[in-house]
Amino acid sequence: MWPDTYSLSAPKTQPEARWPVKGSYVLLIRLTQGQTIRVGLRSVHFPGGYYAYVGSALGGLKARLRRHLKADKKRYWHIDYLLEKAAINGIFIAETQDRIECRIAQELGLKFDPVPGFGSSDCNCPSHLFFSLDEEKIESAARSAFSSLAIKPSLVRILPRAIPQ
Repeated sequence: MWPDTYSLSAPKTQPEARWPVKGSYVLLIRLTQGQTIRVGLRSVHFPGGYYAYVGSALGGLKARLRRHLKADKKRYWHIDYLLEKAAINGIFIAETQDRIECRIAQELGLKFDPVPGFGSSDCNCPSHLFFSLDEEKIESAARSAFSSLAIKPSLVRILPRAIPQ
């Protein structure tokens, strides 16, 4: 098992050796100011505030998280477009054998506004991205979503990096 909370600076990822090989995660994201961002073929307005993005990687969690933390990458997933303008402040990581991301997204959807269709093109969920003006509330709700499934995630704090404006 790895510690409940530890910090790293992106892209330096020494503690990632303790990350599970497969599992589910929630990215805790901060967008300092509202802006309209092109996501694939559509433009989406993102208010300034805090977001939780739910994902899983059952075949390579470390590589997936490394990719999310990487500043310069080809845009592939919806989240890649948002992360060009926003910062990951933390990641809840849990070792899971099954895809539980939709169940976590359902829990978060009960408490926060979803960004419709975001990150959920491969399932029937309304969204896998949720918005809040309150960082503590969205972080607490993400932890609670894992707990509701009897899973104790680790929280990795990400030290800030410069975000292009």
